[in-house]
Amino acid sequence: MKKALLFTLAAMMMVSCADQMVLDTKTWEAPGQVTEASKIDDLMAQARWGDGNAYLKLAECYKDGLYGAKPDFLTTMTMLSMAREYGGISNPRVFMKNLPEDDDIRLTYEGMENIDGTDKEKGLEIAERLISKGCTDGYVLKGFARFVQGDSTEAMNMATQAAEQGSSLGKMLQSVIILGKERMKDMPDESTLAILSETVPLFNLFIAEEYIRTMDEHPENEAKAAKAYLRADENGCLDKQGAQWLLKYRDYGGELPLTENDIQRLRKLAQRNPYEALDIESGQERKQ
Repeated sequence: MKKALLFTLAAMMMVSCADQMVLDTKTWEAPGQVTEASKIDDLMAQARWGDGNAYLKLAECYKDGLYGAKPDFLTTMTMLSMAREYGGISNPRVFMKNLPEDDDIRLTYEGMENIDGTDKEKGLEIAERLISKGCTDGYVLKGFARFVQGDSTEAMNMATQAAEQGSSLGKMLQSVIILGKERMKDMPDESTLAILSETVPLFNLFIAEEYIRTMDEHPENEAKAAKAYLRADENGCLDKQGAQWLLKYRDYGGELPLTENDIQRLRKLAQRNPYEALDIESGQERKQ
């Protein structure tokens, strides 16, 4: 089933055909403007408060391997997705267009865009170009093309080849293929979801939504949805909708291992008035 993979790609790539979507230049900063004191942990701490500019800087770090970060396409795209969520960038496509034409991150992005679009041959040409440069994500592009065509077996072979060479994108495709095979069930196997959760932190948003979807038949899935959103939050991947859901879950009496500082942070992410709470008895918003 392609839904899970396409969800992840759409969330990370945020591709828009609107030419008017441009980079918010007031938040654009060159990598050199990130001081030594602002290392990955510091930037992530800022980002988790909904700082879109911090997410944009993290994307730069994972693109170029700054401050000890491992250069990685998947993490770069995740940080760009979150930068857009919190106003640090209007469209990741513009970020990509500012990269050199032979940059591996840009090529991987354009390859996926073409394979999932109308020019699969161009996407495959990009895949071969990446492979010739020694970039294992080229094998993932070829696997993605096979997956789109319905050939899960060959797609898995390509994903495995890339994953064994250290490609996190390959690990993602592996996990999504497994998930697709299990979607005949009401809910995928817990171990598969755990792998996805660890491999692609952004995927926790999808996992939470899947649990929420089945809450009527399985009330215990409400607590599992909360845990998925919390995992996303720990990795700096919680969106506004997830923050809003967690706050409402807590207001209704759900137990969450959060400090008062965490609650204030979630309220900021959700853009919720800190003086409002949910009246559990009436189900209505009330002023404190």
